[in-house]
Amino acid sequence: MKILFLSQRFLLPMDAGGKIRTGKILEQLTQIHDVTIISNVESPKDDPYLSEIKRLCTHFIPVAWKEIQKYSRVFFARLFAQMFSRYPVRVLNSSSQNLRAAVEREYARGEYDVAICDFVLSALEFRNMREIPTILFQHNVESVIEQRHMEQSGNAIMKFFWWLQWKKMFLFEAKASKAFDTVIAVSEKDQENFQALYHLDNVVTIPTGVDVEYFQPNPEIAVNNSNVVFCGSLDWLPNEDAVMFFIKDILPLLKKTLPEITFTVVGKNPSPSLQKLVKDFPEVELTGWVDDTRPYIARSSLVLVPLRIGGGTRMKIYEAMAMGKAVISTSVGAEGLPVKDGENIILEDAPISFAEKIVTLIQNKPEREQIGTAACRFVRENFAWKHVAAEFANICQATLTHKG
Repeated sequence: MKILFLSQRFLLPMDAGGKIRTGKILEQLTQIHDVTIISNVESPKDDPYLSEIKRLCTHFIPVAWKEIQKYSRVFFARLFAQMFSRYPVRVLNSSSQNLRAAVEREYARGEYDVAICDFVLSALEFRNMREIPTILFQHNVESVIEQRHMEQSGNAIMKFFWWLQWKKMFLFEAKASKAFDTVIAVSEKDQENFQALYHLDNVVTIPTGVDVEYFQPNPEIAVNNSNVVFCGSLDWLPNEDAVMFFIKDILPLLKKTLPEITFTVVGKNPSPSLQKLVKDFPEVELTGWVDDTRPYIARSSLVLVPLRIGGGTRMKIYEAMAMGKAVISTSVGAEGLPVKDGENIILEDAPISFAEKIVTLIQNKPEREQIGTAACRFVRENFAWKHVAAEFANICQATLTHKG
């Protein structure tokens, strides 16, 4: 197959969940199929990785782009103007005339068997595609993210902002998803949401994968029994909310029983508000961006996923599991993953019960290791990327056959 693939975000480095999932699937697809990627490229930030993009595709079409700095005057001015659009803010931020022109130029060549849009946030760039099969790769149910932001907002102004974004995203996602021949969801839970919310009959699923060769147990690194870790990009608001939730609501409870506890937060672009919060908690470390999360996971006693907002699936859970680590997550954090509470993961939502489970597993090494061993075996037997990519390719072929 000749595949045209739109990824609004440059996929390298693979330092965020969606980028990892897309990148790992493309690494496998391009070994068999002819894949052309169109993507924004921001110079000089992305320049060091341009030579590596060839491992993801046969052809690469860069589109020059410059991200507006978060929390700057220009950022807030644009945000204010975007409030008057019928489109959600996140959709507007993912769309550009240059990107749309690049997509339409390639489409006009008439050389592709199927076109794939990565995330519904970029669906505006596919509005004029009619003649070839189209696939929407949905890593989340985006309107659910806006809804959960609204539900968690304590500020009346922010609650209204997220309510408005939720309504706009709901309408946009419903209409955009129906325009594609196939929608690929990353969990059965997301598939159920797409069908229930938008009455879609074109949704199929693929499992979440993990690089089982890269993420392995590392007995050479000594475990710090008093350290727990969170890994995730902090410029994604659900991750920031998770970290703030843990620091404000769970960590004070922990310190009553475990005064020596430390919390390492591994992730790029922490916001000014998060950095300000951490100043009052010397036991919390913000690493910023790192090129390898494995040493931080290996030396921690537990991996935490205290998410209250989100959709899709958290690959960071599978990565920690592949390294033999016990994971404690909220139900939202592990949503969509076929894990078993008490067997290969611990699920808790209330701050006090979350804290109690951390204390239990830190003080009970055999139980902690038993959960980590079961988790490691679970992901290694079921979720290698080559199997996920094969299912993705089969869906592409089925879409082509059905429309053809």
